[in-house]
Amino acid sequence: MAVTALLHVFAVLMLAAHALTLLVSRAPRRVWWGWGSAAAGALAAVVPLAVLARRQSAQIAWIRHPTPGRLWAVVEEFAGPSALVLALNLLLITVAVVRPRWRSLTAVALPLFCVPPVLLFALALHRPCFHERYLLFALAGIPLLAAAGVDRLAGVVTHWRHAMEGRRHAVVGRRRAVVGRRRAMEARRRAVVGRRRAVVVAAGVLVVGCGFVWQLPLHQREREPLSRQDNLAALAAAVGRLTRPGEPVLYDPPKERRIAIAYPRPLAGLRDIALGTPGPASGTLYGVDVGPAELLRRLGGARSAWLIAADEPETRRAKATVLTGRFRLAYSLCLPSIRLEHYVRAGPQRRRE
Repeated sequence: MAVTALLHVFAVLMLAAHALTLLVSRAPRRVWWGWGSAAAGALAAVVPLAVLARRQSAQIAWIRHPTPGRLWAVVEEFAGPSALVLALNLLLITVAVVRPRWRSLTAVALPLFCVPPVLLFALALHRPCFHERYLLFALAGIPLLAAAGVDRLAGVVTHWRHAMEGRRHAVVGRRRAVVGRRRAMEARRRAVVGRRRAVVVAAGVLVVGCGFVWQLPLHQREREPLSRQDNLAALAAAVGRLTRPGEPVLYDPPKERRIAIAYPRPLAGLRDIALGTPGPASGTLYGVDVGPAELLRRLGGARSAWLIAADEPETRRAKATVLTGRFRLAYSLCLPSIRLEHYVRAGPQRRRE
């Protein structure tokens, strides 16, 4: 637990899930004592990292306060991706929870999936830090519960089949009292059971194979360039091709400086004219910008400026508002979730794409 939380500090929320597992399992006092000692040791190892992370919490200032819909989004992303898969998984999870065959598995998997998202959501109401990828450690609860549901349904079918076979063999046994015949029947029954087990194994392999084939197009699409929400490589190439060294560039919001972090070479010659305090000095990942008045002063002698902006409807494009006061849009390049725009003070309007 200590190693896991040192790699990802929010994973420490698993301890709360483990505590609930012990509670619903009615663990004896000695188990609580042993688990509590281990959990305290893990927390002691993680506390220094948590303190350091809190000092650098401004690096995730781009995360907004969550809404209850974000919790359902976690369920959809972890149990999806399609509506059919989501419905099937939720049905199997319901079977596993309502009629558990392995109570110990349910006691581990259900808190693992439910407790960390709820706790992180509650923490995010005070300090925004809720994101689905911060909860990937809790994803294992869903396939465990879905598998438990499949196992429960298979157990019901097997029990029903064995009951029917038992009645049939009882009738046959009363009719055939000869020991030799009963032994022969038992041997044939074992052979039939062996063949049925082979069929069950083959069916399981077939189901897994079909699931893989069904998911394969999704995996292939995920690895295509167009699947990325923000193609920073294409934007960096466009910036390098269209700009000249020394031209001013603005990032709106500051998070869009990630392109300069990921692909610094095409933007190395541009002047980040809106940057007030760099990231390391401000304790943030993308730095702190100057205000509108200072930005206008810095743009006083500029004849043009480039703007790299998030193409999101809910984003308030503050820098674009400043530019449109004294500049006009001459060129625009739209990429998935991001835009590259060129503003000039005067002259005829250029092409727009």
